[in-house]
Amino acid sequence: MATDGPLERGADGPPDDFQAFVNLLNELKATGCALLVVGDTSRDLFTRASGQLLGDADVLRHRVLAVTDATPTSVAERLPDPAETPRPLTETTRVVNHAEAPRSVTAATSPDTPPELAGIEEVRIADPELTGLQSALCQAIDDVRADAARLKPADLRVGIDSLAPLLDHYDVEVVATCLDAVGDRVRAHDAMAHYVLPRDYDADAVQALVPHVDAVVELRAVDPGAYGHDAQQRWRVPRENVETEWTPL
Repeated sequence: MATDGPLERGADGPPDDFQAFVNLLNELKATGCALLVVGDTSRDLFTRASGQLLGDADVLRHRVLAVTDATPTSVAERLPDPAETPRPLTETTRVVNHAEAPRSVTAATSPDTPPELAGIEEVRIADPELTGLQSALCQAIDDVRADAARLKPADLRVGIDSLAPLLDHYDVEVVATCLDAVGDRVRAHDAMAHYVLPRDYDADAVQALVPHVDAVVELRAVDPGAYGHDAQQRWRVPRENVETEWTPL
């Protein structure tokens, strides 16, 4: 996933088109952007993609992750190894918990909490309305910006995993309004956000949300014997009429 390094070009990708995409991606990173991550594939691939979008372990990143149906284990898997990060995760990571079932993701007293999550700041949202998630997530973004001594473009990474429970409870227009508010706050701080939605790109809900993000990342599983890797990604920037070839995830 091209977030901290170059995106590997597929064998059939035209070099000029690929370079144009890389330039566009760098522009999105520099000015702030929101990405929709979709596909009819396993949640493991979404966790892997989300981890890449949250940034490499050896670069100082500040992360805000909102969870609705992500498990504590999947949250831990997408965060970098605490032993490799420039600063402790407890100083650079925040979790906004909007899970329907009352459970903590980071509480050290919970038997489900992986050790690497213990002590990470967590906001539990009691407000059942989507405005509660929107407000808490925007506040967490503002708090990171206020607390961090110096933030360069793309230093702040934001994620929501996933949008599926939200679409089960709210009209797609309500979810889109929430994403607009979060996206505006993300772009104001030159940050990068991604929203996980495990549905096919052509699904009605995905197509309804596409105009509310800057780009779409589509995931799929492939045969490792045929491709030399087990998963691929394809990026689309509809407003620029840009679509990449399938490349390794």
